[in-house]
Amino acid sequence: MKPCLLLFATLILSFSVQIGSAQVKADPFVDKMATDTVKMPLDSLTTVHPKKSHFEASLDYQSNDVYLGRKDSTVLPYFIPALSYYHKSGLYATVSLNYLKNTTDSRVDLVTFEAGYMFHTGLYTGQLSFSKYFYNSQSTSVTAELKESAAFENSYDFGFIKTVFTGTLNIGSKLDFSGVFGLEHSFYLFDEDLDLTPTLSVAASTQNYYNDYYRKRRYSVKRKGETQTGIATITGTVLNASSFKLLDYELTMPINYTIGKCTFNFTPTYSIPVNAANIAVHTVRDNGQVLDKTKLEKIDNTFYWTLGVSFLF
Repeated sequence: MKPCLLLFATLILSFSVQIGSAQVKADPFVDKMATDTVKMPLDSLTTVHPKKSHFEASLDYQSNDVYLGRKDSTVLPYFIPALSYYHKSGLYATVSLNYLKNTTDSRVDLVTFEAGYMFHTGLYTGQLSFSKYFYNSQSTSVTAELKESAAFENSYDFGFIKTVFTGTLNIGSKLDFSGVFGLEHSFYLFDEDLDLTPTLSVAASTQNYYNDYYRKRRYSVKRKGETQTGIATITGTVLNASSFKLLDYELTMPINYTIGKCTFNFTPTYSIPVNAANIAVHTVRDNGQVLDKTKLEKIDNTFYWTLGVSFLF
């Protein structure tokens, strides 16, 4: 796994050095950030630096809900409409909802309100955001017990490569701290109407949110088609959930194509989770028998993607 990640990073660096200067303007950071909205994965921030105040409406389709390499046993595809207002000062506000639609369920799983402030100076960019989450009681998202979060993203563009670090404080029954470090480089084609950004990132976090998911959602929320014959209750506990550890490597390549005020985006993501959690499972059968066991969670690599369109007005 690690040799593959090293190869990917090496390819980005060599490709950037060879053709970056030929395809990007002298100051690509200022030029692109002043005109484009770059959509990042759902658990990341949205980065934009508008020339003037404006609204933005968007509709995305996300093929599965994956957070730091973790996901529910059921695939959770979402339609995500959003409405945002960006002020030229850097202040912004967004409201969005995640509508779940698969073969068994149709419901609004999540409503999110987010507000924040974005700025840049030279080649450095910063963004501070605060989010409030309202999850459906039937949601099986691994983050469904989160209530609020605060995040700060830092990025610095060295020209041949951009470094990005996002620190997040998630608020549930307990606090969680996560950090995501990424390396990326953007390429622009067709008079900069098309941009693509190969990205390699690594994420670490505590997992109190995941412990809450196992205690309250993983076994208690009934999924259609699943039966638990002879079992009264099942609860799970993530052992050492407050430990900060490496959880995930991700390879992504956001692609954006802009026509006037309309932007189409496609973001494929390959997630490589690591450090599987130990789960203590407590089972009570209908006859009163109690069973306790500890198991290592099953983690596997996941490919998922987001496809969307946004319109500025």
